[in-house]
Amino acid sequence: MLFINLFLPHVFCGCGWFKMSPSLLASAGVDNNETMKVPRSGGADPDGNQPGNLYVTIMVREDPVFRREGPDIHVDAVLSITQAILGGTIQVPTLTGDVVVKVRPGTQPGQKVVLRKKGIKVRTGFSFGDQYVHFNVSIPTDLTPRQRELIEEFTKEEQGDFDKGTAAGASR
Repeated sequence: MLFINLFLPHVFCGCGWFKMSPSLLASAGVDNNETMKVPRSGGADPDGNQPGNLYVTIMVREDPVFRREGPDIHVDAVLSITQAILGGTIQVPTLTGDVVVKVRPGTQPGQKVVLRKKGIKVRTGFSFGDQYVHFNVSIPTDLTPRQRELIEEFTKEEQGDFDKGTAAGASR
């Protein structure tokens, strides 16, 4: 549950303007553009009887790390070129803290893994959404002479493997 204080500087009640600060109890999992009703917190009816209901539309602020799609959340993880090629582990933020995620060898940019039940609580039930980790690969722009030499050596090996595969395929 999330407790929200609403600050309405001036509300017209039929007899003049007044300040009010109603409270709203929002359930976990409330989403963007959902409307919630605060009973008897609106303006008075024309006859001056009970105040009407106040309807509040929820606007969820964007998070700098997480993106939300319903109960599911998405996060980006940047891998070095060696992590993408060789695999390994990385720390990924979740709503409840960092977790260690295994990176498989040969991970491609844009690939994703799913962390089951690490998303947002479903408002009408007891389950949780999932968290999707999207992998991006950082390509180095400034190589040391040794790094350049190793990449060039890798290119020659890769080209040799390609040539062998082409020759084997052409002879069939």
